[in-house]
Amino acid sequence: MKGFIFDIKRYAIHDGPGIRTTVFFKGCNLRCRWCHNPESQPAGETLMWQTLKVGEREHAGQRVVGYSLTVDELVARVTRDRIFYEESGGGVTFSGGEPLLQAEFLAECLARCREQHLHTCIDTAGAVRTNRLDEICRLADLFLYDLKSLNPRKFHAHVGEGLEIVKSNLEHVARVAKEVIIRVPVIPGVNMERGDTREIIDFLAGIPAIRRVQLLPYHRNGADKYTRLGKTYEMGDTPGLKQENVTGIKTWFQEAGYEVL
Repeated sequence: MKGFIFDIKRYAIHDGPGIRTTVFFKGCNLRCRWCHNPESQPAGETLMWQTLKVGEREHAGQRVVGYSLTVDELVARVTRDRIFYEESGGGVTFSGGEPLLQAEFLAECLARCREQHLHTCIDTAGAVRTNRLDEICRLADLFLYDLKSLNPRKFHAHVGEGLEIVKSNLEHVARVAKEVIIRVPVIPGVNMERGDTREIIDFLAGIPAIRRVQLLPYHRNGADKYTRLGKTYEMGDTPGLKQENVTGIKTWFQEAGYEVL
């Protein structure tokens, strides 16, 4: 069995506990305006311009983003850093793109990682219907579940379609999965008002198993990729945020009884 990915990042420290290897799946059914991996969105190969410097000369050209791997090939790669996982409490994170779009491949990778006694994490936006969700929940050790906005108008305008799927999947994952952490990307003009946070808190109040939230301040790290892909970066010149910019949102979650990571 083969899956389609666009990158494997070793020594990752922001995609779950400890030192991790993050596998980025190709393909996403959402179109978040602030996406820092726009090359991940198309399911197939993508051409992206890059500039290579050799000595004093720069060479511009296009490279192909995206390639296939078998489960055996992927597991062989992620097990190379087993010693770092064991010493740090880390493991393997499956991200994207959207890993649930390749649910069969994802489930097989999770099963093989479990055989290797590797901690596994899934970073998902949850906007995908799949009949493999129960199996994936049982095999994964941790879900990092994105909640970008629960306002239907804002979700449609800034993210895309599938808000009701996001909500129903989260309710299901919280019942079946071992551990879930909510991730909220904090985006200017999208979800920084108190009412936006209140909508998320009110929804999570009906899912008592979830008690931890991680805030991800907006950054511009992927803005240049849009030009290299021939696209327009829809966030324009919106400046990035720092941790102090999300202090109010952090306080609102804490007042509601959530641990904010």
